[in-house]
Amino acid sequence: MPRHPAHPAAPVSARGFTLIELIMVTIILGVLAVFVLPRIDLIRGFDEAGFQNAVRATLEYARKTAVAQRRNVRVTLSGNSLTLTIDDVGPEALGAGTFPRSLPLPTPDARCTGGQVNQLCAPAGAAFTLGGPTTLDFSPLGRASAAAVYTVTNQPNITVVQETGHVY
Repeated sequence: MPRHPAHPAAPVSARGFTLIELIMVTIILGVLAVFVLPRIDLIRGFDEAGFQNAVRATLEYARKTAVAQRRNVRVTLSGNSLTLTIDDVGPEALGAGTFPRSLPLPTPDARCTGGQVNQLCAPAGAAFTLGGPTTLDFSPLGRASAAAVYTVTNQPNITVVQETGHVY
């Protein structure tokens, strides 16, 4: 029988894995399957936390835009999405309160269909609810038209204070 050049004592046909090595690899794969695969669902928790942060940032953006542009800004909850619109005129002018213009988000949400640049959409599997009215207006003074509590699945509530418009 020919000998392997690097190991003169080992025959060429002796290369490969032993039965013990194959059994150990199978056991390790089984342990990983039992302990690691169930934790892969944690990715959804990251999506929910990211969406909760995006909702908070969107509400703060709406408030700050109302103050900076001296216009009323409306946040509307429709299904699992928030939509931002802004008045064309100041609150004391004729035609105020109609909210005819979309207020684009600083970074458009890729999850929203139809190319809506003024909409923030919930990820799949995340429930999004609101305690309060479905529309919330921010005045040029930064005040909210009503108190509101936004809730994303398994995340802390986002509260909007009516008197100050503060979002926390």
